[in-house]
Amino acid sequence: MTGGARRVTTPDGVELALHRLRAFRDGRPAVLLVHGAFTNHRFWLHSSDGTQAGGMAHFLGAAGLDVWLADLRHHGESAREPRRGAWTFEDWVLHDTPTLVARVREETDGAPLAWLGHSAGGAAGLCWLARVAAAAPIRGIVTLGTPGPRRLGPVRRTLAAATMAVSRALGRFPARALRFGNEDEAAEIIAEWMEWNVRGRWLGMDGFDYFAGLAALNTPYLGVAGGADRIYAPPKACRQVVDRVGAARKMLAIAPGLSHRGLVLSDRARVACWPNVVAWLKETL
Repeated sequence: MTGGARRVTTPDGVELALHRLRAFRDGRPAVLLVHGAFTNHRFWLHSSDGTQAGGMAHFLGAAGLDVWLADLRHHGESAREPRRGAWTFEDWVLHDTPTLVARVREETDGAPLAWLGHSAGGAAGLCWLARVAAAAPIRGIVTLGTPGPRRLGPVRRTLAAATMAVSRALGRFPARALRFGNEDEAAEIIAEWMEWNVRGRWLGMDGFDYFAGLAALNTPYLGVAGGADRIYAPPKACRQVVDRVGAARKMLAIAPGLSHRGLVLSDRARVACWPNVVAWLKETL
């Protein structure tokens, strides 16, 4: 990583950390990697054996892309929640996302840029794009394991309700203790994301319907689903998003044998997933 974390401040005064894999000054296409719940920017750096050399960020960098990695609020080296319940998932959408994109564009002199998000990190980018639609300052978006707000069956509804209840009772979701990831999630960030999916609608506090808004999105879109993801983002749920996006250039790629986290962390992803993402990014950018 070059020169340590850059510090950027959102419109609501939250300090975020932004990392660059290495410095370039030749205008090459850039990609901003955005983690989902329960983790941080390091998610993109490590392979399944824990070494940094095999991570997806390094794979993208070796392919000639200018790689940037974000820490969303309450994650990694970014600011932590000042009090219980202060932040929601929509803060990722309305504040963190445009701030991070603007800083990358500034430092790359407006080079072609794509957003690449895993799970809820992909949803944050999609929701922001639904707001700005035709004025989007990026050239493409890739999501790995990002499901649509499908109506859940009784088992998944129970799990989602339990997640919300535990998060609000403790003021956080204990992801580390439960081995869901290396970051405990702020209560209302994970609770709002769960609630959106339980209700079957991505509905903002002001009534804006983010999922319906995707129909106005004309930014090229690649949705990637893990063929072995049966719980978090099954291919059918990821197809929901692709079908909703209005862009003329869009597609769903199913990576056989890969789980939700395996899209980024599995050694098999180096063959079954990442090369397809690189090819799409190069063609798009």
